Formats: sequence, structure tokens, C-alpha cells
Amino acid sequence: MSLDFKPEVLDFRDRLEREAEEGGYHLNPDREMTLMLAEGLLANKERYGYLLCPCRLGEGEMEKDLDIICPCDYRDADLDEYGQCY
Repeated sequence: MSLDFKPEVLDFRDRLEREAEEGGYHLNPDREMTLMLAEGLLANKERYGYLLCPCRLGEGEMEKDLDIICPCDYRDADLDEYGQCY
């Protein structure tokens, strides 16, 4: 199943990939999944004003959501336990 994504989502996913690589991380090789994640991050940025991780429930208040702003505090623990986050 191939989904159509807006150019800003495609560009943002590419930016995420560059930033991940620079930090020693790799995005999931499933490009469609990472595009859906990028789309969710951008939707939350528009909704809340910050990149709230779409895989976690937030309060909608930045001070309360600091631990789940992407990359969230749970990323490395998820990588250790599951081999991936989101």
C-alpha cells in the first residue's frame, strides 16, 4: 500500500534521516512507516507547537510533555528493549 505524502512531509523525513545519521542513529528502513511518523510529528507540531512524539499520549502542555518531545527520553530504552523506537 503506497500513500501520498505532502512535500513538506517528504522533506521533513529526509531531515530526520540526516539528523539521525549525524547522531549515530538510523531511521527504520520502512520508508512508508517513517513518512507516517514524520507526518504525525508535523501534525503535533501544528497542534501543540512542538514535536510531540506521535507514539505517546501527551498532555498538550510543553512543560508536562518534555520527556516525549522527539527524540523522546524513551528512545534509547526502546532501542535496547525492542531494537527500535516507534
